[in-house]
Amino acid sequence: MANWVSSAISFIAQCAASGIVEKIVEMGLSYLGKHMLPDDSEEALRRVKAALPQIRAVMVVAEALKMKDPSSSEWVQQFREAVDAAEDVLDELEYKKLKDMVKNRNKVGQSSSSSKKKTKRCAISGDIVERLKEAVTMLDQAVAGVERLLQHADRLGIHYLSESRVEVGTDLIRETTSILTQREVIGRDVEKGKILDWLKQPTQAQLSSFGIFGVGGLGKTTLAQFAYQEIHGLSYFQNIIWVCVSTDFSVKAITAKMLAELGGSSRGDNPLNVLQQSLKEMILSKKILLILDDIWEDKKREDLEQLISPLRFAQHGSKIIFTTRMKSVSDLLASVIDTEHKSLALGKMGEQELQLIFNSYAFNGFNPNNYGNLQAIGDQIVEKLQGSPLLAKVIGSLLNSHMDQPYWRRILNHDSLINLDQANNHVMEVLKLSYYNLPANLQVCFRFCSIYPQDYMFDKNELIEMWIASGFIPTQSCHDKNQNDIGEEYFNYLLRKSFFEKEYSWYYEEDRYVMHDLMHELAQNVSYGECCRVEQNDKPIVIPSTVRHVWVYESEIARLSNLENMRSLVITTSNSNLFVLPNYLIKRSLRLLKIHGDCSCKLPKEINSLVHLRYISIELWNEYLVPASIYNLYHLQVLELIGDRDESSYAEIKNYSMANLVCLRYMRVPDQIMQTIFGIHMLTSLQELTFFVGQNGGYSLNEIGPLDNLRCLAICNIENIRNAVEVRTAKLIEKKNLQSLSLKWASESNLNNPEQIIDNLQPNPNLMELEIEKYTGQRSPLWMMGDKPPLNLSSLKLYKCPNLNKQPIFGKIPNLKILHIHCCPKLEKLPDLPLSLTELEVNDVGLTSLPNLYQIFGINNSTPSSLKSSLKSLEIKECPNLISLSGFVQQDNLDLQGLEDLTIENCKNLAQLSMHAFNKFMSLEYLSISFCPNLIRLPCLPLSLIKFAISNMSISVLPEHLESSSSSGSTSTSSLKSSLREVSIQSCPSLSALNGFFQQDNIDFQAINTIDIIKCENLVPIPMGAFSKFVSLTYLTIVNCPKLVIVEYHNNLLPSRLESLFISNCGELDVPLLDSASGLTSLTELTIGDSANITHIPSSQNLFRSLCSLTIKGCSKLIDLSLIQQAHNVDHGNNSASLRVNDLNIDQLSLLLIEPLRSLRSVSELYVHDCSRMEALPEQWFLQNSSTLRSLRIANLSTLQSLPATMVRLIALEVLDILKADLLLELPELPVSLKFKNICGSGKRQL
Repeated sequence: MANWVSSAISFIAQCAASGIVEKIVEMGLSYLGKHMLPDDSEEALRRVKAALPQIRAVMVVAEALKMKDPSSSEWVQQFREAVDAAEDVLDELEYKKLKDMVKNRNKVGQSSSSSKKKTKRCAISGDIVERLKEAVTMLDQAVAGVERLLQHADRLGIHYLSESRVEVGTDLIRETTSILTQREVIGRDVEKGKILDWLKQPTQAQLSSFGIFGVGGLGKTTLAQFAYQEIHGLSYFQNIIWVCVSTDFSVKAITAKMLAELGGSSRGDNPLNVLQQSLKEMILSKKILLILDDIWEDKKREDLEQLISPLRFAQHGSKIIFTTRMKSVSDLLASVIDTEHKSLALGKMGEQELQLIFNSYAFNGFNPNNYGNLQAIGDQIVEKLQGSPLLAKVIGSLLNSHMDQPYWRRILNHDSLINLDQANNHVMEVLKLSYYNLPANLQVCFRFCSIYPQDYMFDKNELIEMWIASGFIPTQSCHDKNQNDIGEEYFNYLLRKSFFEKEYSWYYEEDRYVMHDLMHELAQNVSYGECCRVEQNDKPIVIPSTVRHVWVYESEIARLSNLENMRSLVITTSNSNLFVLPNYLIKRSLRLLKIHGDCSCKLPKEINSLVHLRYISIELWNEYLVPASIYNLYHLQVLELIGDRDESSYAEIKNYSMANLVCLRYMRVPDQIMQTIFGIHMLTSLQELTFFVGQNGGYSLNEIGPLDNLRCLAICNIENIRNAVEVRTAKLIEKKNLQSLSLKWASESNLNNPEQIIDNLQPNPNLMELEIEKYTGQRSPLWMMGDKPPLNLSSLKLYKCPNLNKQPIFGKIPNLKILHIHCCPKLEKLPDLPLSLTELEVNDVGLTSLPNLYQIFGINNSTPSSLKSSLKSLEIKECPNLISLSGFVQQDNLDLQGLEDLTIENCKNLAQLSMHAFNKFMSLEYLSISFCPNLIRLPCLPLSLIKFAISNMSISVLPEHLESSSSSGSTSTSSLKSSLREVSIQSCPSLSALNGFFQQDNIDFQAINTIDIIKCENLVPIPMGAFSKFVSLTYLTIVNCPKLVIVEYHNNLLPSRLESLFISNCGELDVPLLDSASGLTSLTELTIGDSANITHIPSSQNLFRSLCSLTIKGCSKLIDLSLIQQAHNVDHGNNSASLRVNDLNIDQLSLLLIEPLRSLRSVSELYVHDCSRMEALPEQWFLQNSSTLRSLRIANLSTLQSLPATMVRLIALEVLDILKADLLLELPELPVSLKFKNICGSGKRQL
């Protein structure tokens, strides 16, 4: 009950802050006056209006009142029901007003006076008038209790001090356009090291686990994410799977998530057996890492066993990391997996590390040295945070908005911090402190997010649109601002205060947002009775009748039957049947309806009775059927139809007019529907539109003319525009709200004087983003080239403009940040670019040189002695006319220290790079140069460089590192550290030696972990210790360098940490490298190929103790040796029996006859590429691996007529794949463990 009171009181505060009650009063007086209702209703409304200051007072004391006396529930419930009832009635009146307006507008020839008269007479019915009177009476009665509530608060010692909260806007948020980027992991170095060491440590266990447990807010998920990022892209695991488990432990749901991570079908309607079989097939014989985040289940052992069972079919060495708040979960999972297990009890973070986190949030945007008094208070606050990184982050964010000593002391002395040591749920109490310090209108926005599933990755723009549809950002609060702008300010404020976190989604390939699990728990706590999420197969819970916003699974939808005042409904469908919205939901006062999932969906015709509906989103993989009656939803603001569909899915609606939806702001529908809409010009509320110009008198641009609220507009099929007169009817220059404009021709054919057309498509100067595609004119539009270009333009993208040869004066666009020019081959020169530019891409452009960068100056046009560029990313591709990187790269007075990423590709005539070109790039991290055959030398590399990649180059000398990190130089260079981690040198035939930075002894190269040298045919000497000095080197690949020789041979060619070695056709270097590898204890992957020198394979126990994968191909002398050893029955002793490897990939089966392969006893996967010289399989070898061999793949068994009868004894075999076995006529009895069999090219097709 207390939690419901909290959300209800917050609702009162939100009503006062957003002006809902004022709106009800003013609209009610207006309607009642028109219909001459009794004076008592008007007097009641005036009493409500007079009580508004007291309602605001309740808002101020609401938090303290909630804490001291939850018994005020009766009054707040009465107030809420009265507001909802009045708002619904007034909304219906507005609906009827819109309906009459549409009807009158659609009546051709009817006079405006008669229409006006009819509207006044029919706009309100007797039933609605009575309901309005009842609602006003309820509101009057509720307001009568406000004074008593304030008196009660005063008796409790809660005093009203006239401190009203300030609504969030640009005045409160200092950085409205900035979003906090994810900080690197601070602290926990010991824990991070333990996890990474365990991940990299070879193991013979098939499946091992590592549990991270500890109370909430200590950073368990952060550590798991750190492990994922560090290991991602490396070769330890073939697949890395991340699954958030949370409190809803469902074997089926978790298995489906694993499949989705692997790219498989994860339909929720599939039986568990089907899902687990699919999972088993996808991970079969693959080495995987599974991360299970936030597990709570510690009782149902059988469920955990069922979850783990398919994972046992993965390759040996697969691993599981899991996080949990409970040690009991860690112990149970360890016993279920029943192999190697380690656990990490995450304790409180050290105070010094915690201080770093706190300061990074509390002083974000400020210099801490200027706030010594606050630092002292901050130190005391950190002492009370119980070693919790989450609390440091949240409290730091809270304090960041109030950089004054009294406020910091008030937080320091707050009960939630004072009682941390005594409170059992101290973290939640501190989080509530942060929540109650939010403005009331942000509290309701945050509470709404509790309907999301835990760890759900949500889209910012979608959430803002849902807030607007739900009435959380009413138009009265926007004044001259757009609701979306206000919503973005709200969102950024919550993000900045750490209620949300930004996280990159690999699935969507863009940034999404999540709530920390404790923040999600907080949202659920404070929204009880207002918001609810009903999970599939959820435990029976009581859903309060007061709930307004719901997320529900289809199977549980009947549990919503008692919700009479539901306003938001999100439905997740979960089976392949047709889902029809039930009638008992159609009668509700819904504002928002979202249906998404796997099934087909049908909206009934009765959908038009949802007269309050603002938002419809149907996102389904199968078809959806939408009735034409949706065009009676005059309040509708968002219509979104996404998913797979055919013509029948929208056949019913495309012939009807969508122009009735006069409030529609976003219309995201298939192109087939967009091209059949009549009367787009009447949708004057639209903010986003993709408009297709029709042929032969079809859709004309005059349809766009009246749409003054557009913020994002794409005009397609511009070639169908008939003349410049038609273009001017679009009135783009008058659209002050337009921020993004795309002008697209369907083909690059030259039609209808494109220059004249684009000249007349002039947008308003407020435009921020412009994209032009397949424009065939020779010059840019005049409005980009004159004296008054769009000054606010920040992004310009030009794609596939084949004739373009003259560009605008970019220097006159002071805010330009992004410039992309692709496929403009006739564009030979760019004008000067502004210093504001952060990202420049030129691809398939006829440039002969790069432009300069300059600042926009005043009237005197004076040039400062030094200019600072904002450029961070430069990409130059397919520019055949570019001879040198001149322009801004060689601009003497230009500071380019911000450049981080430089890519040059396929510039065939690029022949010159100044030897000092990179001196300016002191922050450069990624450098990639490829397919520039005339570029024979590179400048020195900055120490900041992380990745260096060159390919298809004619360079003969590798670049060196700059030996000074500053222009002034340094007398001592012994301590200089290189940031270089990855080096890739490919297809450089003129390179004859590993010189350059490879020979710099005065640079510390401890960061390098990957070196690839591929296809450098004339590379000859390898200096002694060329690789061993890279002490962190983990991956080394040398392929197709046939002339390599070593200057001086010694046993330590390779660093001890090396984990992967790939050598193939590398001259005389192969044997020394292989011998050196025999002493490595961390090597997990060894590949040997195309060597005529290798006559043996090292049998070192150190090597085979860690080795997991061994590949041997094209080693002719090893093949000859195998025949000799077979003839003489050579035995290398008993120690070879302990040599182990999991995956063996060889090109000749006869290699199994030589040591140490002959004695291997734990191989799980064997792949043989060519068995054409074998007449029989080595039975003894297969028998000694019978208990571990799970996958056998053999190709080209052209001489083999039968398989041995002992095949049935391969008790672990699950996959048998034999190709080109033309003489194989029958198979022996096979083991019962076999799951997959494929015999191809045999005498009998089916064996």
